[in-house]
Amino acid sequence: MTDVAAGPPRAASTVRSVLLLGPDHPTRRETVIAGISACVDGAGDHRGDPAALGAALSAGWLPKAVPSVEPNEDGVMLAAGPGGLLLAVADGHGGSAAATAALRALAVAAADLLAPPAEGTDRRGGARLVRALAAAAVDGVADVAEPARTALGLVLAVDESIFSTGYGDTLTALVRRGRPRVISTPSEFLGPGTRGSQDEGRSVERRRRRPGDAVLIVSDGVPDYLGRAFPEAVGTVLRGDGRSVPDAPAVARALVGRAGAAGAGDNITAAVLLPAAPPSWRARLRR
Repeated sequence: MTDVAAGPPRAASTVRSVLLLGPDHPTRRETVIAGISACVDGAGDHRGDPAALGAALSAGWLPKAVPSVEPNEDGVMLAAGPGGLLLAVADGHGGSAAATAALRALAVAAADLLAPPAEGTDRRGGARLVRALAAAAVDGVADVAEPARTALGLVLAVDESIFSTGYGDTLTALVRRGRPRVISTPSEFLGPGTRGSQDEGRSVERRRRRPGDAVLIVSDGVPDYLGRAFPEAVGTVLRGDGRSVPDAPAVARALVGRAGAAGAGDNITAAVLLPAAPPSWRARLRR
């Protein structure tokens, strides 16, 4: 496996982001990684979430098991601003056009929507923000040529809450005490015919994020090839090597690597949000 470090995040005043697109990384057994600190300047009394965001993307280890238009149709985006932390994973179908358009639109929207400090973590406020981000992604694919589609998973973390929504079959999980709890539900894929700004009632999941909790989004190639070993693999990569400060890109890379070693004939992508300090369950397991 070859690791390729992504370029530096795009400069921004208060919102920092990084975007990895599959077409830029078509080589099998190569993994590109990226990460950003979640501490945010200019957040007033909120001095930043003591956490880290990381991502890893690969075209996979083996030729795709089903016909595809491009070698790597996945993509991933991370963003951090006074308004919250954003993770997004896209898995294109019928080419990468829809995945790329959705993530680029998200990056633009995040630069605006995450710039103001969060007004609170109530259900309505967080859900409204996630829906606004999702609507931007939907609007972004409006002009993509048929039959391109994409799965898209979104997670917004604000203080002690996370809000998630999605399209298609990406998997989103809250990881507590090393055990992933899936909070996403498969749905229709995102494409040119999907409603955008009118989709005000779209389902949004809200969960409390306790100290030590991690959050991850993966494209379907990760759980498909890990199978029943997926929960154990998540716990193992989170335990890592006993680092005092978790390395989110390394965790994402390790999870992608395990799926690849399991014979992944598909694109495999992971986005991870980690707490800054190792959770107590991990310390006990090392004794």
